[in-house]
Amino acid sequence: MTDPLIWAPINLGRWFGTQVRLHIFLVVFVVVALLNALIAQEPRFLATAAWVTLLLVALAIHEIAHAVTASLTGGGEPPEEIQLWPLGNMASQPGITRSPDHILVILAGPLANASMAILTALILAIFHAQFVWNPFGNAQDSGAPLLLTTNRLASPFQPLWWLGWFGYLNYVMFVLNLIPALPFDGGRLFRLFLANSSVNHARDGYYGLWTAHTCAALLVVIGVIRLVSAHPDGLLLISLAIPIELIVRSEVRLMDDGGYFEDGVFGYDFSEGYTSLEANAAKVRPYRESAIKRWRRRRSDLRRQRRQAREAAEERRMDEILEKLHREGRHALTEEEHRFLVRVSVKYRNRPKAHD
Repeated sequence: MTDPLIWAPINLGRWFGTQVRLHIFLVVFVVVALLNALIAQEPRFLATAAWVTLLLVALAIHEIAHAVTASLTGGGEPPEEIQLWPLGNMASQPGITRSPDHILVILAGPLANASMAILTALILAIFHAQFVWNPFGNAQDSGAPLLLTTNRLASPFQPLWWLGWFGYLNYVMFVLNLIPALPFDGGRLFRLFLANSSVNHARDGYYGLWTAHTCAALLVVIGVIRLVSAHPDGLLLISLAIPIELIVRSEVRLMDDGGYFEDGVFGYDFSEGYTSLEANAAKVRPYRESAIKRWRRRRSDLRRQRRQAREAAEERRMDEILEKLHREGRHALTEEEHRFLVRVSVKYRNRPKAHD
């Protein structure tokens, strides 16, 4: 398997008719998080394992929300396969549809995470604890809530610690899925907006790719700034740019091969059910000229038209001068007419001859 976008090596079996796999990005994320905790100076391996487990629960809530909403809005059968990465499902999906039901299905996952975060914040407030609203978390223990009675963070494995971390992870999933680039749900919704706003679906690819490139660059810049400021979470932001850029490159390769994905890659189409699309079964449409190539072609056409008009004007002027020369003689030509005659004559002599 050479393409990391479709590499889901760990099979968790079929759950309610859906094949569930762990994507390589989730496997690497978990392994790196646990190894980093293992070699850290303070003993925090068990705490890291605990919040990683909570992350998997938040992922399950995210995907179940997609599936349940699709079923309630007439989406039909459950997805054939789900490839879990740290922020949702990486598996390719059929082409998107243009209906309010589809928008609800896209929003269902992030809204479910947001609901969990708000519910958690309310419960913590009842017990005089402060929810972590900073997406970058606390410096000491990212998702641990602040106990207002003691002005200290909740200790690991206490009930409020579990609750705070669970809400914080749901909150982070909600915030990151607002990014308008694939494979985030915000990117799917953005592609849907582009597809609906123009009859020319090449606009989906052109502006979608440009926006994705911009998001990846911003994540890298912010990540570097965080690293320079001695915040290790900058590496996570930089790593988020990797799948975005890989998907962009995949789409560019597809366009270069003479086509592009139907209404955008990784979109949802629930008109035929909430089903996945195998990586080698992407719908390809005939190549359409991109906006940049159209601009370059039109500029070339205008340049050719101006050249032809200039040559036609020169020929008319040449005919007038030659007629005057024949009628009145060389002495009747003005200095400007003489210079024009010499210049155009030299130009015509040096013109490349057409070969049969």
